[in-house]
Amino acid sequence: LNALIYHIRIMNDALYPSKLNPKSNYMTTNTDMLEWVIEECHNRGIEFHAWMNPYRVMSSGGSDLNAIANNIKNKCPNNIGSNPDNLLMNSSGGVILNPGLPEVRDFIVETCMEVIKNYDVDAIHFDDYSYITGVHDTSTREKYNPDGLSLADWRRHQVDLFIKQLSDEMRAY
Repeated sequence: LNALIYHIRIMNDALYPSKLNPKSNYMTTNTDMLEWVIEECHNRGIEFHAWMNPYRVMSSGGSDLNAIANNIKNKCPNNIGSNPDNLLMNSSGGVILNPGLPEVRDFIVETCMEVIKNYDVDAIHFDDYSYITGVHDTSTREKYNPDGLSLADWRRHQVDLFIKQLSDEMRAY
């Protein structure tokens, strides 16, 4: 074993103290376990890789974006998901942050940088950094698609923009 990949952001939440994301329901202590896990990895010569889901808010069961945003706002007013205009939902109630919005991409980059600046992580891995099936983002695409890309190409481009922005920010840091 030379690296540990550890899930720290599951559903627009944090398994570490965060100013930007609400505390995960899976975090049952106020102790900063992330710091301890990283230290124990490094003490053993093991790299620590942070695993994040950048967009996912809910896997299923959502029905009202206003209620979801309100719940997020009550837990963490600084979170971009506290505004229902920044959320997309599909017919099964899956909810994601809208990757097509520049302010959402900025927020996710800021979330990653919060981790990088506060913890000695060796890498960040992303899971679910794509659109979920069945979301309707027509108004976002109409607003931010000056090149007239197809839906699939435009969505891929939004993910590319996020990754490039994060890469630039990390290199600058």
